[in-house]
Amino acid sequence: MEKLIITVAPTGSVPRKKDNPHVPMTPDEISETAYLCEQAGAAIIHVHCRDADEKPTSRFEIFKETVDKIRKRTKLVVMTSTSGIAGATDADRAAPLKTKPEMGSLTTGTLNFAGRKPSVVYVNSVETVQFLAKAMLDASIKPEIEAFDVGFIQQGKKLVDLGLVREPAHFQLVMGVDGGIPATPENLLHMVAQLPPTATYVVAGMSRMQLPMTTMAIMTGGHVRVGLEDNLYLKKGVLARNEELVARARHLAEDLQREVATPEEARRIMGLSPRA
Repeated sequence: MEKLIITVAPTGSVPRKKDNPHVPMTPDEISETAYLCEQAGAAIIHVHCRDADEKPTSRFEIFKETVDKIRKRTKLVVMTSTSGIAGATDADRAAPLKTKPEMGSLTTGTLNFAGRKPSVVYVNSVETVQFLAKAMLDASIKPEIEAFDVGFIQQGKKLVDLGLVREPAHFQLVMGVDGGIPATPENLLHMVAQLPPTATYVVAGMSRMQLPMTTMAIMTGGHVRVGLEDNLYLKKGVLARNEELVARARHLAEDLQREVATPEEARRIMGLSPRA
């Protein structure tokens, strides 16, 4: 198997300090987390940003400060979010891409976040998805196609057919969101079977399903995403730190005799240019 790439998603758009005091919010907190997670075994960081009130934001100035500080302290591959929860318009959502990350997230369908109170509809129209894909293509940013269900994979394949995503495409299989595909072994294997033959993929298990899905991804040749965006606990009743979740994934991979990729090895696996 190829070496395992560990992505850390430290912040997200949902958790607050009141939920877990270790969720990093400020550029300084996020860059410190990035450093600790690189030491623990992460190769990629998936960046969301927050404003002074801990609300999700797509503001360029905040993203630029955050990305600059991560790059100064680490060699991690930087992937910025294009979340519709943080940005109201397509231009807002594309603003983080102006920081020139190596990768960007690209959700290819609309989803009900049913588990949130009140519930949230995460809208990703065909026009919005193609706008963001074109923005990444023009800036030579590799998309991570986020698939919350099987149909999202088919929409990702269409982007490849349209020439908006270059092969080999990279997919994130998001397992266990309330409103998306449930996190079961059968569903994960079915999702993997739908991917293009040349594609790479990373598995993100939500909440208590992070550990089982991480284990399956390691065993089936995929890559893994962990972090407080997806799961606040190390185990029942014990709040986690991002670097602890990364270290657990690394130790699990080592126990299963799969080597963990450095950031530079991750760039080679993902077809990215070496860091200048």
